[in-house]
Amino acid sequence: MALLGRLLAGSRRLLLPAAGMGAAALYVQSEHSEFLDLLEDGACETTLPSTAEAQLTRVVRLPKFFSKEETDQIHALHRDVGSQVGTSGRTASNQAASYHTGVWEVAYLSTDSHFREKLPGLREKLIQAATQVDDDEHWGLLRGREHVRPRCFEYHVVGTNGSLPFPHHHDFGSLITVDVMLAEDGDFTGGTFQTLEADGTMTKHGFERGDAMVFVSHKPHCVDAVRSGERRVLIMELWEGEERACGHRCDRHWGECGHTASHSFWRRALSDIGSDLER
Repeated sequence: MALLGRLLAGSRRLLLPAAGMGAAALYVQSEHSEFLDLLEDGACETTLPSTAEAQLTRVVRLPKFFSKEETDQIHALHRDVGSQVGTSGRTASNQAASYHTGVWEVAYLSTDSHFREKLPGLREKLIQAATQVDDDEHWGLLRGREHVRPRCFEYHVVGTNGSLPFPHHHDFGSLITVDVMLAEDGDFTGGTFQTLEADGTMTKHGFERGDAMVFVSHKPHCVDAVRSGERRVLIMELWEGEERACGHRCDRHWGECGHTASHSFWRRALSDIGSDLER
């Protein structure tokens, strides 16, 4: 069964259009176009710091950056539009399609410009914070670039055993990342945010409700496993490109992206099928 699962995953571009599966076939086409887009937009990536350079920079913590009222607004937006936006990740019953382990769900609140249109003040506050820290830390990543925009606004829910266990993980293709803790103190245990530092050690960061972590996107970072409860975080990435309203973390800096929430659904459904066959 494992072999069959791999064969299905490897040949789905041929199987699905012939099966006439509509949205699923569109997903397959979009997956290939994303790969081509990444190659086409490669010039934007050449001006970004390497992970080795980013490792030398520090994470800037902004305590109580968002008030409880502001974090509640983000939770409310997620409740209102969560079923309408693109998603990714894995659930307790889904063994598919992610380098995360355990329960880790992502909702792209930037889908169809929901975050931009419904929470414009918070959007601007996040951008201003990134810009100020970039200036204060002399990173020089934002000033002088003509088209710096949000790449995505992501709402992460991490449950039991959810983790990002790879110490060299980084947010490829972006300039600056801002993480904001949305969970209340005591809502979860574990789930510590860590970064790889200049001397090769891992630093564990205190991260409480309303705090913002601002860091160079290519700085390696990871998250310990959540032992209990739910860890909820908002993530914004700034990049050189257009502000995206598609249903995923886009790789296309310029031009139209047709990846919708429906594409996101089919991506996950097909990954689930392949994972089930491998079990």
